[in-house]
Amino acid sequence: MTDICCKNCGSVLCIKNGFMNGQQRYRCKSCRYNFTLTAPRGKHPGLKALAVLLYGMAGVSITKIAKIVGVSHVAVYKWVKAAGEAAAASSFPDEDAEIVIIDEMWHYVGGKKRKFGYGKPMTLYGVKSLPGIWVAVTTQALENSSPK
Repeated sequence: MTDICCKNCGSVLCIKNGFMNGQQRYRCKSCRYNFTLTAPRGKHPGLKALAVLLYGMAGVSITKIAKIVGVSHVAVYKWVKAAGEAAAASSFPDEDAEIVIIDEMWHYVGGKKRKFGYGKPMTLYGVKSLPGIWVAVTTQALENSSPK
């Protein structure tokens, strides 16, 4: 029985310890952990990445992705949310940069018939994980840019 490893500590010193739901149960002699040899839970990370790409790039709805993959729509929502939080945490190199929402950007740039951006410097950042997406960021405060 050297091919059986403990799921807790990785030791190969495991003995049979009865049955649970029709499956053989084992106990580790090193850490006394009881376990069965079952398949790992969850979906493959590649399938999760495909679901996120379908939602973000192809515009497929969350419920349709859930039906394709065979999980609940809540699971797909959590995958997309986790991918978005991971991308947001590593996408901006500057700590001083201000994030401008698109609606605010419209009022700041296109809503006024004056000089573009009131002459304030703007920086465009390309999002590495989503090619073709650009984010415009100002490095100066927006309240200082109001006309007199």
